[in-house]
Order: sequence, then C-alpha cells, then structure tokens
Amino acid sequence: MMWTADALAQVMAGLQAGGAALRSLPAEDLLAAWAGTVEAFLDPASEERRALDPALARTCRLSPEGLDAGLAAVLGGVRGEPAAALFAAAVAGRPAPEEPVVVVLASNLPGLAVQPLLPALALRRPVLLKSPSAEPLFAPALVAALSRRAPRLGGALAAVDWPGGDVVLEAPVLAAAGTVLAYGEASAITDLERRAPGKVVGYGPKTSLAVVGAEVDPEEIAEGLARDIALFDQRGCLSIAAIYTAGDSGALASRLEDALADLARRWPPGPAEPAAVASVQQIRLEAEMRGLRPPGLPVSAGTVVIDPDPTFRPSPGLRTVRIHPLAELARLHGVLVPWRGRLQGAALAGGEAWRLCPELEAGLGISRCAAPGALQAPDARWHNGGIDPLEVLRRPGGSTGPLPERSSRCG
Repeated sequence: MMWTADALAQVMAGLQAGGAALRSLPAEDLLAAWAGTVEAFLDPASEERRALDPALARTCRLSPEGLDAGLAAVLGGVRGEPAAALFAAAVAGRPAPEEPVVVVLASNLPGLAVQPLLPALALRRPVLLKSPSAEPLFAPALVAALSRRAPRLGGALAAVDWPGGDVVLEAPVLAAAGTVLAYGEASAITDLERRAPGKVVGYGPKTSLAVVGAEVDPEEIAEGLARDIALFDQRGCLSIAAIYTAGDSGALASRLEDALADLARRWPPGPAEPAAVASVQQIRLEAEMRGLRPPGLPVSAGTVVIDPDPTFRPSPGLRTVRIHPLAELARLHGVLVPWRGRLQGAALAGGEAWRLCPELEAGLGISRCAAPGALQAPDARWHNGGIDPLEVLRRPGGSTGPLPERSSRCG
C-alpha cells in the first residue's frame, strides 16, 4: 500500500481512539491472547507459521532451519513466566501515558516486534509497528493473530511499512506519538530525534563478545559459543564477534570449529551478500599473510581466527569470530574502552570471567551477561541497552530527562 500523510494521520487517530478498548481488556484476557499467539508462532506446523515461513525466510535471508531457530530464541523470551512477570510489574507501577507508541523496526532480526510490543501492551498503550521495507511480513501477521484472539486489540494495534526518512509522510505520525522506539542505524535514529525531540528512544547498532577463563574446558563451552555466533547468521546485537580467553586458544578454536560445522548442518546459513563474503575472504587472507592459524572451515560454515592482537574489531558476519589470547583478563576493560557504549552483551565462562561482569556493565555499558549459549535468548525482562522496558514507556511524551536504567544483575 502506498501511504499518504493524511492516511497515516488517520491511523494514528484510530489508535488513540482504540486505546480505550485496550485499557478495558482484562489483564488475564490480554495475557491469554498474547500467550496463544506466541505459542502459535513458535510452532512451525501452525497455520500462522505455515503462511509466514517461506516468504519470511527469503526476506530475512535465513535458511528455514535458521529462521526456526531465530524465532524460537526471540519468542521463547516473551512467553510464560517472564511475560506474566512483566504484566505484574506493569500493574504495580504508575500509569503510563495514553498516547500511541510508534516502534520503528530494523530488518536484521525476524520477530523483533515482540520485544517492544509486550511491555507496551502490558501498560495498555496503543502501538504502531513500522516494519522495514526489507521485511514487511512478521509484524502484520503478529498483529492479525493477536486481534483474532482478542478482538478489542484490533483498534489499538497497527502494522504498516513505508520508506523510512520521508519527512512529510512521517510528520503526522511523530506528532501524534507519545513515544518512539527506534531500532536501526545511528543516522536514522539521529534524524528521528531531530524531528521528534524528547520522544525518541534509540536502540542503535551494537555488538557482543565472549570471555573465557583459564580454567574452562573448551569442550564444555564450544557448542554454546557456536550457538551465540551462528544464531541469526550473526546479525544480532547479541551475536558474538570476538572471544577473549585466558586459556588454550588453539584448543578453543578447534572445538569451536567442530561446533560451527555441526551448526552449519543443522542451521544452514542463508544467502550471503557478496560484500560480506569479500570481507571474510579479506580476514582469511590477512590471517595467512600474518602467519596465523589458518581457518579450518569453508567460508559458508564460519571463520575462526586466532589473533594475538587484542584490539576488538567487529565481525563482517557469516559466522566469523576472532579469538584473542589474553592471559590477564583484568586487562580487558582497557582493551574495550574505545567501544564503550557500542557493546551489548558478553557470554562469560568461568569464575574469573564472571567477576568482570559488574565492570563490563558499569564501565562499558554492556547490558547483558550470560553463559555461552544463553546470550542470544534474553527474556521479556531484559533491559536492552540498559533501558527499563516498562519505565521508558511510562515517561510522558517530550520528556528530556535521563532514560530509566537498571542496576547490575550479574550472575
């Protein structure tokens, strides 16, 4: 559909009006509709998934198996007890504004819409989900499924897509929004902040790493590390790009390659972009020219490089990771300081690694510490970027105060 500014203004007015029905919906009915929808989207054999999967896998550039694994990770965190706990916390706190929430989604992860939508619904705020042009499928399917299970939601939810950055088209949307949650590139978020001052909460691009203590057996963590590298074909903010180890880097590299090879069979990679392939080939060539251990896998399965230079460098994707030997893990903070504010998560293995968690959070802005294999599976209570998902939606529109953050919850 080709949207106009007038049509989008009508959508926003409809959402504002539909908020009354949303607020009248009993919490148990809303939570039941949410639970039923999430379970349906978790089941590859459900009507919803059968209608969605083939096209969604193509638009997300994931294999069918990779899509299934990715949706399981995202949706698994917003079901059951975590969702119920978020609803309970929403009821216990102060009321939220009634203006609609606009969520500007990114295209790198399938199913991302559930993460901002759940707290907004828990606070009874109407929501417009703005899908990226590259992936316009999941959000409308989610909204339709929720509305079938709870018809009173129909007037309070909308999922649309239009080319982002159109000042005229987006003016009525930003004017009517109470809060704008924006995922994506920093430049796009900055532009939205300029046009909707005080309303925008940005979740820009970030990356993640792993830290392994000297006492840890590589065999015990390789599968988990591989999962946190391969999930979403390494396109998420919680995807591991580098591993710092105080142990045997060669043994870790060998075990990790075995685990990545296994995942390449179980979760085949999706179609690779030529630019990403070229970047990975460059990393492999650089390793060869420096006399480093040659990667033992084909490019399609993943690339593991042991790099004695501890400097953190982001991954080009395609399941590519650098292992950095670091005998004194206490040095890690100094190594990562240039990346302060651009790191999202850390997979930690071993007591020495876990003792670094408070410093990683407070000093570098890391918002999630988890065991290998669990990093990419946060639940609904996760404070993405350190931001409380409920409190940020309780702020009045136009507020310029600091964003609500959480205290450290390591371990």
